[in-house]
Amino acid sequence: MAENERTQVKATIRRAMQAAERATNELDAQAMMELATLYQSALVEIQYLITNAADELGMVRLSQLQALTTQIEGILNQINLTQSNMVDGYIVEAAKNGGNTFSTTIPAERVSQSIDSAALAVRTMKQKDGLQLSDRLWRVHRNAKEQLIQAVERAVILGNSAADAAQEYQRRAEAVPSEISQQANMASNSALNKKMKDVLIDDQGAPYHQIKRVMRTEINRAHGMAFQNSAFEDEFVVGTKFKLSPNHPRRDICDMHARVNLYGLGKGVYPKGKSPWPAHPNTLSYEQVVFIDEITEDDRTNTSNRIDWLKGQSRGTQKAVLGHDKKVSALHRDILSQNMIATPWKHVEPALKRNGIDTDSL
Repeated sequence: MAENERTQVKATIRRAMQAAERATNELDAQAMMELATLYQSALVEIQYLITNAADELGMVRLSQLQALTTQIEGILNQINLTQSNMVDGYIVEAAKNGGNTFSTTIPAERVSQSIDSAALAVRTMKQKDGLQLSDRLWRVHRNAKEQLIQAVERAVILGNSAADAAQEYQRRAEAVPSEISQQANMASNSALNKKMKDVLIDDQGAPYHQIKRVMRTEINRAHGMAFQNSAFEDEFVVGTKFKLSPNHPRRDICDMHARVNLYGLGKGVYPKGKSPWPAHPNTLSYEQVVFIDEITEDDRTNTSNRIDWLKGQSRGTQKAVLGHDKKVSALHRDILSQNMIATPWKHVEPALKRNGIDTDSL
C-alpha cells in the first residue's frame, strides 16, 4: 500500500477509534441513567407496599410481615430480570462500537465475528474468583434479597417487640426507656421506607452500586475486547496501547501497565492476547491501536519489566500498585515475583510461607 494511502487509512482508523470511544462513553451514561430509573421506580413500589401494609398508627405489624416480604421479593425478582436483559443489550452495543472501529479496513464478516466473539467472551469468561457474568448478576440479586428481606424482618420483629414492651411500661404508668421507644419506631412505615432506600440504593454496598459496578465494567470490557479482536485483523497493527483516562483518579496498577515496555513495542504497548486491560473493575483506562511503522528502535531496545519499574517508583506509588504494605516490603527484599503483583496479599502470603519466608518479618 502506498505510503500516502496508508497514512490516510491510519487517520481514518484513529477518527473511528475516537468516535467509538465517545459512543461507548455515551452508552455508559445511558446505562447508568436507565439503571438509576429502574432502582428508583422499584424503591417507590416497595415504599408503597410498606405504607399500605401499615395500620392506622403507621406501624407494620407481624401479621403483615410474610405477605410484605413476599411482595418485596417479587419486585426484586423483576429487577433482576430487567437488569440482566439491560446488561446483555448494552454489552452487544458496546461490542459493536469497538469492533466497527475497523469496518473500513477489514471485511464486514470479520468485524461481525469480532463483535460476536467479544460479546460471547464477556458473557462466559471466568474472572479470578471463578465467576462468570451470570454468576455476578445472580450474586447481586441474591444479596439484594438477603439485605432487604432481612432488614424488613428485623425492623418489624424488633419494632413490634419493643412496642409491646412500651405498652407494658405504660400500663404500669412508668416512663418508657428511650431505647425501647427508638426500637418501637423501627416498625413504622416512615422508618422502614427510609431503611429500604438506604439498603437498596444509598449504602456503599447497596445492590444499586453493586450492579452499577458490574454493568460499567462489562460495557467497557465488551468494547475493548471487540476493539482488540478487530484491530489485530489489520495486518499493519502490531499492538494496542494501554492508555490512562484523563480522569484517572489516583495512582494504581493501571499506571504500571501504561508505562512498562515489556515487549519492545513501546511503553504500555502489548501484542495480541497480552494486554492486561482491563486491570480492575470500573476502570477508566482504555486502549488505542499501534501500527508497525510507529515502533522505534528505542522502543525495541529499551525493554523493561514490572518489578524493575516498581522498584524505580516512590513507596507511595508502590503501595498504590501493590495494594499492601507487606507486598511492598517483599518487593524491596526481592521475593516478590511478577505474577504476584496483581495477586491479593491473602493469596501471596501462603505462597511465600511455602517457600520458607517469614512473612511476619515483612
